[in-house]
Amino acid sequence: MYLEIDHVEKVFPPRGGAKEVKALDGICIEINKGELVTMLGPSGCGKTTTLRLIAGFEFPTGGNILLDGKLINNVPTHKRDMSMVFQSYAIFPHLNVYENIAYGLNVQKISKDDQKRRINQVLEMVHLEGFETRAPNQLSGGQQQRVALARALVMEPKVLLMDEPLSNLDTKLREKMRFEIRQLQRELGFTCVYVTHDQLEAMVLSDKVVVMNAGKIEQIGAPRDIYRYPKTKFVADFIGRANFLNGIIRNVSQNELEIEVEGKTIFLFDPRYVDFNAGEKVDVVVRPEMVHVRREEGKFEAKIIQAAYLGESIEYVLDLNGKQITAHETDPARLDIIPEKSNVKVSFIENCLHVLKA
Repeated sequence: MYLEIDHVEKVFPPRGGAKEVKALDGICIEINKGELVTMLGPSGCGKTTTLRLIAGFEFPTGGNILLDGKLINNVPTHKRDMSMVFQSYAIFPHLNVYENIAYGLNVQKISKDDQKRRINQVLEMVHLEGFETRAPNQLSGGQQQRVALARALVMEPKVLLMDEPLSNLDTKLREKMRFEIRQLQRELGFTCVYVTHDQLEAMVLSDKVVVMNAGKIEQIGAPRDIYRYPKTKFVADFIGRANFLNGIIRNVSQNELEIEVEGKTIFLFDPRYVDFNAGEKVDVVVRPEMVHVRREEGKFEAKIIQAAYLGESIEYVLDLNGKQITAHETDPARLDIIPEKSNVKVSFIENCLHVLKA
């Protein structure tokens, strides 16, 4: 294991009469060399605190942090061989692009020849050739973000830490930079810990996603597993969008669950569901794209509350036996929108549903 967070706790002492705050509650994360791992969760969940502990800006109250097998709990920041890209970029306004990238190399007293070689190399990586003499105020937001990334990469760190580096960019530029960062990480093979609250960003970038909530880890896994097989209701609700329906297990066989949902029977085929028993109450996770809305054909009866054309899909908000659920029709051939207040038939893509213990 290359970077290991082993039962780490962080407690901030009382301030101004307030009680102490337990920001992290014994979290464990294992990161392999060359992985890009995303820390994902709502504000205040502990993801940035975790990043600051790895970087050495804070020190753990309990537990250990190991890098390449060596304990680094009390190693100062400048000796951890890590670089960090901040949300605000933290570019020096009085230095040009070349000087900004060279700053850390100057501190480490790297020779001018070696500096030039390394800086030219990273300028090419981040597509900033010819921008060396530009001042920060002459750069766009995306170019400033690239300068911050180049300044971190030029140090050739063991671990690159990124704290919501794309949050200040507009939507289209964020999408472009996500793929550029991912491509660069794959080409260079550096180990990266990336903090974000944006679920889509985590899905696009990550080898592994760490979902956090209130100082604890809810689930760690590949993006597909986090989305398709959430372990808790929090994860299912936080990653993407989800409808939750109450169900009762009627029968369990080797690879099949028979579940009663809103008076109807659905079947799920998956060897993961061996821990359920007949008669057990469950929450059925139904993603909006797993819901089909038709005028005449379907298992459930519902009424359309709202209908909206979104370009790539039609979104319906439905009343299903008094419960409100959302459906996304993504078939581009279906251009007709069923009017609001229409009575419709609803069916689910049953093999794509997921079941959680209630």
